[in-house]
Amino acid sequence: MSADPGPSSRPADRLERAVRRHAPGSAGRAVERLGDHAEEMSRHPWFQRLARTGHVANGILHLLIGIIAWNLALGTSGRSADQSGAIALLAGQPFGMVLAWVCAAGCVLLGLWYLSEALWDRQEALDGVKDGGKAVVYVAIGVLFAMAALGSGQDSGESASSFSAALMSHPAGAALLVAVGAGFIAAGAYHVVKGATRRFTRDLEHSSNLTVSRAIRVTGTVGYVAKGIVLALVGLLFVVATVQHDPQEATGMDGALRALLDQPLGPVLLAAVGVGLMLFGVYSVMRSRYAA
Repeated sequence: MSADPGPSSRPADRLERAVRRHAPGSAGRAVERLGDHAEEMSRHPWFQRLARTGHVANGILHLLIGIIAWNLALGTSGRSADQSGAIALLAGQPFGMVLAWVCAAGCVLLGLWYLSEALWDRQEALDGVKDGGKAVVYVAIGVLFAMAALGSGQDSGESASSFSAALMSHPAGAALLVAVGAGFIAAGAYHVVKGATRRFTRDLEHSSNLTVSRAIRVTGTVGYVAKGIVLALVGLLFVVATVQHDPQEATGMDGALRALLDQPLGPVLLAAVGVGLMLFGVYSVMRSRYAA
């Protein structure tokens, strides 16, 4: 949590001032009261504790994706190695629907917490953008969990291909797809650097238990690097799909992981990435306890 924000630097305060200038007095006061109540709720210790379950849900998600990737490397998995495949695997277990609803709620709450950080914490503009992006990602993952719990889950790879096809049908679609691919590649590079340099430890409180601290460093380092590689591969597939004008090439995480199988030592590479994703899942669960 950043330092106590100054009244002139927070996005929420700037928005409230703009509303007061352009809206009737009663509407402006209503927006201001709503903002104050929302900020107060986001600062409540219980809200923050409940939001941390989103890290557990994220950990479960990556752990299952890693297991699917490992089995895919061994030739024993027919599931999609992505969010939709992992959530479907979870939903098919005993009490899986209950767990899916719990994960959905945790991800949405964590997304709302990141949104509160973007709105009410004084920070650099880039930090606000990153928190806003995390809010969107976690809410979207929460929606995926909820859809699976309702029995209406969608295939992530097909969604990615449909998204690419829709963009390609527009004049500026190719440029937008390249930008999306570049964004994924940049995010992948960021994760690799964050893991290799152990910058992720800045997000955590220090544990006095040396075994726990060592486990956090190992799982975080390997996990962030593995996730970064996968994100970069997803971005590369978007770029390839654009160059070849073939939306079927943009198949998201499942396509990226399966593409590793076509490389020299592909099964070994995919198995290693699968282990890395599983370790990222373990790190995420521990992060729910030690998040700063």
